[in-house]
Amino acid sequence: MSGSQRGAIVGGIWLIALGGVFLVQQALDLAWSEAWPLFIVMAGVGIGASSLVTLSGRRAHGWTIAWLLIWPAIIIAVGLLLFVDLAGLADIDAFELLATWWPLILIGLGILVLAGALWPRRESIVETVTVPTAGAAVGEVTLKFSAGELEIMAGSVGNLLDGTFEGGVIRRDLGPGRVELETDIAQMWPWYGQRVHWRVGLAPDLPITLRVEGGASRSSLDLGGLNVPSLVVKTGASDTRIALPATVERCDARIDAGAAQVRVTVPAGVAASIRAQMGIGSTSVDESRFPRTPGGWASPDYDTAQRRAEIRIQGGVGSVRVA
Repeated sequence: MSGSQRGAIVGGIWLIALGGVFLVQQALDLAWSEAWPLFIVMAGVGIGASSLVTLSGRRAHGWTIAWLLIWPAIIIAVGLLLFVDLAGLADIDAFELLATWWPLILIGLGILVLAGALWPRRESIVETVTVPTAGAAVGEVTLKFSAGELEIMAGSVGNLLDGTFEGGVIRRDLGPGRVELETDIAQMWPWYGQRVHWRVGLAPDLPITLRVEGGASRSSLDLGGLNVPSLVVKTGASDTRIALPATVERCDARIDAGAAQVRVTVPAGVAASIRAQMGIGSTSVDESRFPRTPGGWASPDYDTAQRRAEIRIQGGVGSVRVA
């Protein structure tokens, strides 16, 4: 199922749930002061359905599905309890019941989390993926890596991408020379706790637009021997190290980091223009190579250099180093 299909299904479910709220309110002739808990029920239904649609096409264990549906079930139960009370459909005090049972629900969830942490681990899934260039003149690779360790390096000539994916991977072919790979989260929660380690080789002989979307991860992007004219990295709580291409005439690198450490290495012989903005943290640039300018830092010969890199870094909390 494509991303657009998933989005359409999720949107349709939310609209049906919203319509159901108005239908019930009208059918029972209730004031909104009595019917407003139905919106809580709607949110639970929408969140649960969205979670199930997200898992479509993946190898999902029964425990994984149950875990994803726990919070939607709690939200629906709370909404129904409040609705039955306020609408006068039963003689109960919903607020008193919630005050009594809510601590026990939290204790139960805590026990589940502890059980998941202590549950015996199974061996990690290791998958091999090879994507031929299929005659494409340019390539586009998107890696959606939620957590773990990611390594990117030069791969085999003739293959857009080849690598090993410990922890599982979901592959989406988007057309000749275009592929998207995503972490298979169905193999990660709640009980498995598998190690996630991707080693990804990219075609060294093909211009590739590379996009990396990471979460809590440790990433090493060794692009020195690759032809990557466009690089986009979005990462959360992570340690990210990037070695830029050494032979590309122009590389446009955009890095958006959350709570992260980012290290960017510019190869010798490559000029660079650098702009970096961190919310809270530090920015360190090798000013012997890239003197400070009014807008950031830049090589003295940036405008005339044969090989150049334009680096733009924006972050929240952490540190940035460019050398």
